[in-house]
Amino acid sequence: MIVPYGAGNITDQVARVFLDLHGVRTGQSFVVENQPAAGGTLGAFNIAQSVADGSVMGMIAAAALTIAPHANKQAVRYDPVNDFAPVGGAYLSSTYLAVNATLPVRTLAELVAYAKARPADNPIFYCSPGNATVPHLNIETICRAFGFTMQHVPYRTSAAANTDLLANRVQVTMDSASITVPHMQTGRLRPLAYSGPTRSTEFPDVPTVREAAPDAQMLNAWAGFFFPRRTPAAIVARAAEAFHATAADPAFAEKLPLGATPLVLTPAGLTDRIRSENERLGRLIAALGLPQD
Repeated sequence: MIVPYGAGNITDQVARVFLDLHGVRTGQSFVVENQPAAGGTLGAFNIAQSVADGSVMGMIAAAALTIAPHANKQAVRYDPVNDFAPVGGAYLSSTYLAVNATLPVRTLAELVAYAKARPADNPIFYCSPGNATVPHLNIETICRAFGFTMQHVPYRTSAAANTDLLANRVQVTMDSASITVPHMQTGRLRPLAYSGPTRSTEFPDVPTVREAAPDAQMLNAWAGFFFPRRTPAAIVARAAEAFHATAADPAFAEKLPLGATPLVLTPAGLTDRIRSENERLGRLIAALGLPQD
């Protein structure tokens, strides 16, 4: 199992939880090979180029399949749809639109009004761990849905962004739950909205973005399992059935990291998700004028 991310990354964590449970259920054993580089695109390329006999597969996160093909074209040497044989989904990770607690807003509507009232030379600043990351694209989606602007401040890491957020040098974030929730629990950050399709169990009083803006399609980070494209259909079908059962096992959901939930998808459903998100995110990245070299 090639995991194109470093040890401890959420995709790596989920892969090991999933494979441990899958091994108990089926008796199959896997060797995990971490290949962290280029935002997952190098490992994804290596999965696509691997021997297609069922002995090698991989777990690829959405960014390498639906964002990188538009924002980092030179690094992507694979077709996200045609170079892989999808097996099934693994996890979906939702997060919160949150603000520094000193900002005088308590709802998304109040944030919109507050931002619109600011003079152009004194905007609200929002942080992200870099251009074309999930937090960046999600906040821009919200801004476009409600017709307001905030100034983007990209950082090299989530940790650096979070330091300035807590110091009120920037005011708004939509980073992963593992980054934001601990500070929401202490009151240093205030959640305004949740990116998931339904409200979270940790903060059930926080509405989803969809409740306020039904047309605002949030990008929730996710990952799925894939074989190289030429893997025999019978092997893919057997794996898809077995992996689907593991993903649906309640024991899997119980062991997932904060903010993550099982993503139970058929191969066809996984393909549809990649295609639809590629289309939508390609338009957004182009509209933002992000480099696409």
